[in-house]
Amino acid sequence: MKTHLKYQLILLSTLSFFLSANAFAENSAKEKLSFGSEFRFFIEGAIHKGGDSTENIPLYDRSSGNLVGGVALTVVGNYGGSSADKTFAHSIDAGGFIRGSLGIEIPLSEQITLSTSVGYLYDQITGDLTNGSTGKGYASFSRIALDLIGFYNMGRHRIGLGGSYHYQTRFDYIEEGDNFRLHGAYDLSDNLGSVIQYDYLLTENSSMGLRYTNIFYDFEKVVIKNKPNNASNNFSRDCLTNCSDFIDASTVSLHLTFRF
Repeated sequence: MKTHLKYQLILLSTLSFFLSANAFAENSAKEKLSFGSEFRFFIEGAIHKGGDSTENIPLYDRSSGNLVGGVALTVVGNYGGSSADKTFAHSIDAGGFIRGSLGIEIPLSEQITLSTSVGYLYDQITGDLTNGSTGKGYASFSRIALDLIGFYNMGRHRIGLGGSYHYQTRFDYIEEGDNFRLHGAYDLSDNLGSVIQYDYLLTENSSMGLRYTNIFYDFEKVVIKNKPNNASNNFSRDCLTNCSDFIDASTVSLHLTFRF
């Protein structure tokens, strides 16, 4: 069974080895390193943790043809709306899990740097259905993130404040087997969140840091495509009239940045 913990350990072990090797190579010039005042491109990888699971997203039940609310998606299966259905160990968060970004750092002065980037944030789980159908289930969160952060540089340290705009935010829920396929495509609102970030310079071209992102999504619509009867329906939920800050996607993340 694949779990997020397995992927986290592999990624963190790889990053730790790389960082240790680079830190050793740069040890002699260690105290001279500082966040420079020069134009640089960068790539960044991050692990995100936090945010809601899917309690606020109504899931479609194939047996009844209804949307079932209030069920945390800690399993993938055909739900009846109670916690007894939660028998599979995977979980998914609105704010997770892996992000890759490409960006530019623009110096405004020796101590002030403006960083802007575009990234892709994604989380997915898979599992067996729990209704005895021998089918499989999939669920995923995906979105594009545009970041704009201003940093105050203090030698090898820096701290930044800014914003992160998430758009094309989507939740997909799929059940499929030998004679059926259900796909729920959930569109969530674009939104702007706030960011606070701390970075520590490891080598001349690499740094690592922590970020807290505060952001929420509102519910827009869901399209259910249910085969073999080939039904396709657009559902409007009651929350459309009162769903401000519907899903909390706020996260804490650990990232590694390489400049070139």
